[in-house]
Amino acid sequence: MPEILVIDDNAEILSANESYLTREGFTVTAAQTGVVALSLISSRRFDCIILDILLPDLDGYAVCKAARTVTDTPILFLSCLDELDEKLKGLMIGGDDYMTKPYSLRELSARVRVLLRRGRPKEDPVKNDGFYVDLDKRIIHTKKQSVLLSKKEFELFMLFYDNPGVVFSKEAILGEIWQKGEVNPHAVTVHITNLRKKISFAEPQLGRIESKYGNGYLLIPPTAETKSRE
Repeated sequence: MPEILVIDDNAEILSANESYLTREGFTVTAAQTGVVALSLISSRRFDCIILDILLPDLDGYAVCKAARTVTDTPILFLSCLDELDEKLKGLMIGGDDYMTKPYSLRELSARVRVLLRRGRPKEDPVKNDGFYVDLDKRIIHTKKQSVLLSKKEFELFMLFYDNPGVVFSKEAILGEIWQKGEVNPHAVTVHITNLRKKISFAEPQLGRIESKYGNGYLLIPPTAETKSRE
């Protein structure tokens, strides 16, 4: 399971984040000061760091700068400071994303998942029989064909690709890919239809996204027979 470090001096916020992210399947470590956080970062490997700015000892900017000398782990700033200058400062000194309080726990989880996908190394096309995913350019490749996906299509693709065989309801997909109120559930159907058309050429290596009536959608991995016909 991905390991997340959450740093915040507010015990109530820290507890809420830790509880929710744990239920979402993450392994969570909590810290309330910058000094403790840097000690953990220097001695352990984390997959993502959620960092408050207003800490009692070092501020979050100082923690981020120090962390960047020892790790390239994605850092998500989570702060009550909502001025544009603060956001730009956080991103310029090494942060990968910035959320302001108050915030949605569902959105926090979704943003962490996006950062985890960005931080994952590219797959080796040789080891995957010519099939691989270019995470930077959002391109799906096979030996015979390639396709460029839009940002939302790619996030949707990676949700299924990372969780083969798992059924996602429309509501769950909305919570993972879109911000609250951004689109309606019907848009999920439209995006999945478009995605299925775009990646249909890769079904022998990837499998097929199918609907499970009344429940949602899932990626059904290819069978050995399907792969042999390719």
